[in-house]
Amino acid sequence: MNHIKGAVRAASIRLFIVGFLARFATLMTLAIIALFIATLLERLLGVAINWKVSLAVATGAAFAIALGWSILRRHREIAAARVLDERAGLRESLSTALCVEKSQDSWAKAVVLNAEEKARGLRVANAIPIEAPQRWYIPVFAALCVGILWMSLPRYDLLGMFAKRQETQDHAKEIVQVKAEVKAKEDKLADMLAKAGVELKKEENDDAAAGKPPTEINPDEIRRAAVKKLTDVNDRLSQMQSGERQQQLQSLQDQLKQLKQPGPGPLQELSRNLAKGDFSKAQENLAELQKKLEGSSLSPQEKEQLKAQLDGLAKQLKDQASKQEDLKNLLQQAGMDKKTAEQLAKQAAQNPEAMKKALEQMGNMPPEQQKKLLESAMAMAKSMGQCDKMGQSMSQMAQSMSKEGMSESGQQAMQQMSQQMSEMEQMASDSKALEAAMSEAKQQLKEMGGQCDKDGECDGCKNGGNCKGGDCKNAKNGMWRAGDTNGNGRGSGGPGHGDGKSPEQMAADYRTEKRKANSNTQAGPIIGTRLVYGEQVRGESAAEFASAVETAKGSAAEALEAMRVPREYQDAVKKYFGTLEKKADDANAKPGAGADSKPEPKQDPKPSGT
Repeated sequence: MNHIKGAVRAASIRLFIVGFLARFATLMTLAIIALFIATLLERLLGVAINWKVSLAVATGAAFAIALGWSILRRHREIAAARVLDERAGLRESLSTALCVEKSQDSWAKAVVLNAEEKARGLRVANAIPIEAPQRWYIPVFAALCVGILWMSLPRYDLLGMFAKRQETQDHAKEIVQVKAEVKAKEDKLADMLAKAGVELKKEENDDAAAGKPPTEINPDEIRRAAVKKLTDVNDRLSQMQSGERQQQLQSLQDQLKQLKQPGPGPLQELSRNLAKGDFSKAQENLAELQKKLEGSSLSPQEKEQLKAQLDGLAKQLKDQASKQEDLKNLLQQAGMDKKTAEQLAKQAAQNPEAMKKALEQMGNMPPEQQKKLLESAMAMAKSMGQCDKMGQSMSQMAQSMSKEGMSESGQQAMQQMSQQMSEMEQMASDSKALEAAMSEAKQQLKEMGGQCDKDGECDGCKNGGNCKGGDCKNAKNGMWRAGDTNGNGRGSGGPGHGDGKSPEQMAADYRTEKRKANSNTQAGPIIGTRLVYGEQVRGESAAEFASAVETAKGSAAEALEAMRVPREYQDAVKKYFGTLEKKADDANAKPGAGADSKPEPKQDPKPSGT
């Protein structure tokens, strides 16, 4: 029975595979028909279909259903044996043997032995081959038709579903792009602000898209929020640029510009860089001088020159620190009497706090003006104090300078001088970083403002204005936009009735230059004539007529000599020009013919006779 059951088991497996292939082909045909219908729905009605998912689901569903169907309809042992008997022509030998295998009858044993003998030499693969389904080309043809239809059928979108879906996708992409653009600009500006030592507090309403569904997020709102934030940053940086620290640096640089060369010696480069306001190089020059003094590489003559230079620079710096005219005038403009202003100006370099308290006690000006005045006065006072400190350090260095070198007190004064230059270098570096951040903020504001304005938005949007619905706050002039024309508008270009104002005119750059062209007036051909009614002047055209006749006669003579005029016409040409020459001679021979002739009196015409 082992051979019988083995053959029947192999036949059952093959029958399962053949049945699965047939059912899978049938179900794939149905799936392809469903994809065909889906293609029509997408192209005609605009129904959203994910083709990758659809193909995977259709194929997977057909495979799973065909597999489950084949398992449920698989051939049992007896049924598989019957099919094998029929296919192999065994006349039900195997199926009969399976039915009587437990019987002890001699006939039954004989049947089993006979079936066992036949099963031993049976080739199941020949009896039940695994072949493609009979109509395997149907799903292939259907799939080819769907592919051709999918590639060739145009999109009609009768219900407008595809257009709405595409608009939603474009909206989402634009939001992602705008957010990424704004984030990149904010990160770049934040790095530059960090270098300038400016910290920005992030507010809760900075993100215009926070807490809103994607469909309600407007990219223009994100841009306007970014423009508003940039405007705030720009205003803050402008305040910092006009603040006390920047004014102090500017006042210090103005005072150092007045320094002159203290004569030849090792401090020439240092004084030159101080006058230019290049504190970094000045500090490097001071460090090189310190190394030379420590290494005793300066000659006695150079040491004497160095001492003279230190004395000269110290005197100039003290003179700059003692110049109180600008500060005194500023205090007097604030309403302070002349005597008090002079006293505070003299003490400003050593005691700026006294001047600060005096200005704070003055209540005769608005708080904003008082704040600006206090910043300007403190900036001048601190710059004067810095000049005074540098002058003291250089004076101490000069006093401690001798032929042997610089004493320990002079070295300490040099260290103090180096520290003061380091502070000034830090101020200059912060000023440059602040200027770079300001430039970047203005550039971003210009770019984002242009993008906010690209769809006809008002100029108020560039300053955080609200342009929603055509109601533009701080509106100026914009491009035409669709909207309700029954309302009142704030500017020109948008929907609604205008407020009567004319669009603003922008002045263009131009230059006028008056220049006289050099030209020579020469005789030329007549380019126009006109008829004038009046009295005729005799002889007015006689000379000109004779000249024209003479020129034409010469041209005709040349043509006759060159035989350019046919022989039969030569006599006529000679006679014609002879007549013209005679008329010209007669005109010149008449009395009064010329430029000075007077006009004849006008006579009344007489009627002619019949």
